[in-house]
Amino acid sequence: MSWQEYVDNQLIATGKISKAAIYGHNGSLWATSQGFSLSPEEVSSLVEAFNNAEKIQANGIFCNGQKYFALSHDESNIHGKKGQEGVVAVKTTQALIVGLYPEGIAPGAANSVVVKLGEYLTNLGY
Repeated sequence: MSWQEYVDNQLIATGKISKAAIYGHNGSLWATSQGFSLSPEEVSSLVEAFNNAEKIQANGIFCNGQKYFALSHDESNIHGKKGQEGVVAVKTTQALIVGLYPEGIAPGAANSVVVKLGEYLTNLGY
């Protein structure tokens, strides 16, 4: 399966994620949904936040130019919210998966979709 197919079929097609992307830890874009991209600074900030979340706690999470309030984080998951919308970021061995969910989607449902793909890719060595 191509990286684009992971974004299209495993994230967007679920109906729980409205926009998504997969990046390498170095900031290289592997795949993205239409109209969604993170700046190099946004990718770098997310990758760094898995080890030290002080920056996102103080300044928020920025994705696609939008600011989200940092809700929770650990070494493999980051969650943020902006009104009724939110962001889920999952770090795998080599990749950063970022998914946005729209108003009306339960945060837990969106989280489950992104985490499931993250676990799958981690098990494959990615």
